[in-house]
Amino acid sequence: MNERIQPNLNILIAPLTVLMIVAIAVCLLAVLAGWLVNLPVQPALAVAQNPASTATPVPTNGALILSVTPEPTADPTTLESVVDPATVEPSPTPAPTPSLRSYTIRPGDTLGTIAQAYAVPAEDLIVANAITDPNMLYVGQVLIIPGPSTGPTPPSPEVDPSQPTPIPSPLSPSMVSEARWIDVDLAEQSLTAYEGTVPVHTTLVSTGLPTTPTPVGQFRIWIKLRYDDMAGPGYYIEDVPYVMYFHEGYGLHGVTWHGNFGHPMSHGCVNLPTSEAEWLFNWTEVGTLVNIHD
Repeated sequence: MNERIQPNLNILIAPLTVLMIVAIAVCLLAVLAGWLVNLPVQPALAVAQNPASTATPVPTNGALILSVTPEPTADPTTLESVVDPATVEPSPTPAPTPSLRSYTIRPGDTLGTIAQAYAVPAEDLIVANAITDPNMLYVGQVLIIPGPSTGPTPPSPEVDPSQPTPIPSPLSPSMVSEARWIDVDLAEQSLTAYEGTVPVHTTLVSTGLPTTPTPVGQFRIWIKLRYDDMAGPGYYIEDVPYVMYFHEGYGLHGVTWHGNFGHPMSHGCVNLPTSEAEWLFNWTEVGTLVNIHD
């Protein structure tokens, strides 16, 4: 009886063992499948949560790869809104470049009248044209006029160039209304410096000889030179001291070649003792009136 039951039990245990092994295998496969399925889920979720970060692949050969993320390019349409116009300083306007003009000397012109016509100092004309002797100007000579081209106009071409510029008539000392001026009396061969109507200094002078007279009229000192060389028909004198030109080549100046003051001696200039010329040179300025009369 027992021997018959034992084989039956063996027959039942064998299938159960197979079933258990199969079940265990299925479970292991299920767990493995689930792990494989869930393995890529976490990186995908991380990428979804942080789109700006991307995984940089690592090469299998061990080389290092650097990943550089480029900066975004600004939209050209928004550049105007980025720059504040109020903070942008405008470029400075360049100053106009002074231009040079020219003038051809006509009969009757002097350096003083040309300087006055163009409203430039006579000293600037001398420097611009490298003039060493104002007495040596000549008709037809071309002078460079310095300064901006928008300055005063030159002498009118309608003026007859054959006629000299008229000289204002001299005035009686009582009629002169200047703060500081000079009176030359040809009859008395004297010079008097005035401040208003008050004489402040008087000295004897030597004016022009009858053949080379001193011009009569109202003039103004147009240039002062500490020393100057003077030349004319039959003479040439270097380093004449304290020269104050008042009309063309005529001037007040000191002399060292004679002492006969109180008598006509010159070629038209007003000769003074050197010490008196020095005093007058320091007292006057360019533009001082010189009133010369008989």
